[in-house]
Amino acid sequence: MDASDEFSSFHESIKTALLQTTRTVNHISSEDIDFHRNSNPEFAESLDEESARLLSLTSSLLRVASAGTDIKAPPVLDDVDAVEDNWRGVVDVIDNLLEKADACLDEFTGIIKKLSPSQQDAATAAAAAATRKGDSRQQDAAFPSIYSYGPSKIPKPQLLFHRAPDNTDVSLFRPLLTSKPNAIVPLEKSLRQKGNPAFYPNPYEKEIRKAKYDKSAYTVAPPIEFGPAEATQPVWVDTPEAVAEMVAELKEAKEVAVDLEHHDVHSYHGLVSLMQISTRDKDWVVDTLKPWREDLQRLNEVFTDPKILKVFHGSTMDIVWLQRDLGLYVVGMFDTYHASVALGYPKRSLKFLLEKFAKYEADKKYQMADWRLRPLTEEMLRYARADTHYLLYIYDCLRNELVEKSEPENNLVDYVLEQSKTEALQRFERPVYDAVHGQGAGGWYDLLTRTSTLLSKEQFAVFKAVHQWRDQIARQEDEGVQCVFPKHALFKLALAMPVDRHTLFRTLSPVTLLVKNRIPELLEVIKSAKLAGATGPDVRDVVKPRRAAFEAAPSVQTPPVVSKAILAGDVRADSSQFWGSALKQLEVATVPGDVKVAASLEAMRLSLPIPPMPATISEVQEKLVPEQPSQPSAAQRPSAKPDTSEIFTVKQAAPRQKRKMSEQPEVSDSTSSSGDSSSSSSSSSSESSSDSESSEDEKPAKKQRKTNKKKKSNAQQRAEEETTPFDYSSAPTVLHAKNTALESAGPQKHKKPFNPYAKSLNAPSGMRKTKKEISGRTFTFSK
Repeated sequence: MDASDEFSSFHESIKTALLQTTRTVNHISSEDIDFHRNSNPEFAESLDEESARLLSLTSSLLRVASAGTDIKAPPVLDDVDAVEDNWRGVVDVIDNLLEKADACLDEFTGIIKKLSPSQQDAATAAAAAATRKGDSRQQDAAFPSIYSYGPSKIPKPQLLFHRAPDNTDVSLFRPLLTSKPNAIVPLEKSLRQKGNPAFYPNPYEKEIRKAKYDKSAYTVAPPIEFGPAEATQPVWVDTPEAVAEMVAELKEAKEVAVDLEHHDVHSYHGLVSLMQISTRDKDWVVDTLKPWREDLQRLNEVFTDPKILKVFHGSTMDIVWLQRDLGLYVVGMFDTYHASVALGYPKRSLKFLLEKFAKYEADKKYQMADWRLRPLTEEMLRYARADTHYLLYIYDCLRNELVEKSEPENNLVDYVLEQSKTEALQRFERPVYDAVHGQGAGGWYDLLTRTSTLLSKEQFAVFKAVHQWRDQIARQEDEGVQCVFPKHALFKLALAMPVDRHTLFRTLSPVTLLVKNRIPELLEVIKSAKLAGATGPDVRDVVKPRRAAFEAAPSVQTPPVVSKAILAGDVRADSSQFWGSALKQLEVATVPGDVKVAASLEAMRLSLPIPPMPATISEVQEKLVPEQPSQPSAAQRPSAKPDTSEIFTVKQAAPRQKRKMSEQPEVSDSTSSSGDSSSSSSSSSSESSSDSESSEDEKPAKKQRKTNKKKKSNAQQRAEEETTPFDYSSAPTVLHAKNTALESAGPQKHKKPFNPYAKSLNAPSGMRKTKKEISGRTFTFSK
């Protein structure tokens, strides 16, 4: 049986057993184990026996796995507490086993070949046999993903570069150009610093701005069919002689397609690991990890020639990487991404364009491949070549569609030209770590604004300190920051703030080798930051400050800490739909210098945004309306509708004026005419003696005269109230006020208060509660 087939069957059996075990464990854990343990002693005893057996088996396996290594096996695991106390040792043994298994699988699949020539030849023969058989499982197993964030399994090629990377250098990046072909401005003049603060401009800025497309880019022409990729093999370029031959052939072309493969996991700044270049009839794959990689500047003879069209897709990062690593610049570029935008395609990816025009389905899992691998696998080489092999045909299709949809006032080809120039004018700048404000691509400020986690002062200080420590370690080791520990582990450290080794290992598990060798250093950073954070700034003062208050009063002198917080940005509106313009920003002059007090005021303002209210209504009238003569009476007011835009008080606009508390309130007609005998007797009690001998037919007339008299007195009262403003300061209090209307009306028949539970009491009673029988006791009855 073939070794690969035997391994595949073994892998399937192991996978099936693990899946069945996982399902069983999940099913058991979903049951109420504690209930069954307490209710069934036999089950509890059986469960304890199985737990002891599993712990004993685990201890034996750990001892066997750590035999012959420098890792010390944990002691015997007796119970759950022993597992928690020795968890760090268990993780170390498991990590060692996984690393061994990973290395063995890599050697078995041929990703990493041993140094002996015979083994290399055997591995090459095995890979060729697997390719002939079309074993897709073998190809999938050989896929080297960049997301295995452990130690790099491939030696770092940057250690052999003629110009080794210096991650501690934070000075201005000077272009790597040693010569400037196709120049309009000489090289010496192009490398002069400009601006304040100073910077090095793009050396080909003048040439890029003056570049124009050839007339063929504005003409509809049949797309030139691409040849089948299987019919030819790409040319592998890994020597200076091969580079010279490639440049000579590229100079004869009118259009070239370019693409890059980048690696940024095991390098702080990143590495251009591969370059693909294609013409109409040939493909090149350039190894950009050679020690002489900067000699590839010879490609500037092609890349900066405005007569040769360079076709990229999504060149935003490609332009920066070419400048940073190889000193290459692009003049006369056509970016198919911006062409997709101009045409309004639903998707703008290269995968979409390949499927739409070339009918080629690219396996985009290789975007995550480790392109430092040498030699490349067949699948990786096929994927890299396809990115440029079909790109010129895609350009032909896009160009025709752009020309057809263009209008005299809106030329889509010119739009793509201007957008491509903007991409080509980019400049690489070294990232400088801002420990104070956290700004920049690798700063902590962006992480805090993207999370909803609320940190205390101590946690905020630990977060900043650990973030800076991670960046320093990554620079020293020339690794990506995620290889130290990822960002979710960074937040876990900030929240837990561990100050001992056990808690740190448990919080950061699994621990990478870069951190394991620096545990005391990391603990010291956390302890120092935690102590300093007690009196440090609050995260709200830095991440959510008040910029508008500072801009409203720039002349006011504020303390440095508060001013920095204000300048960083504002997250609050200046007005309210309810209060209008009354919600102004707090005066900067009233903001104290103490950070704690300032944060407290800001928190109160955010939680209760109510403006200060005046003490009396007269103050409101003085602020809103100046003193005016008394308002005319109702008879003197014109009948025209008043202007609703004028300022008015609630008293003026009210349809009914307040009655004086000293006078008896008016009794409505409905009340006087009701059938209630007590109400009618109280309303006519003052005249009962004089009307006792009157006939029944005179009563309605007297009642009408009495009503008219009351209406007349009420009208006079309202007229007096309209001419005389109500004095709130001398009015009696309304708190616990007596109802004078009811008192003058005499004794009233009070209505029984509503009881919502009254009807529920009418429900039938349940069964009588029986006395519980007490076991072990009897009752004695006497005759």
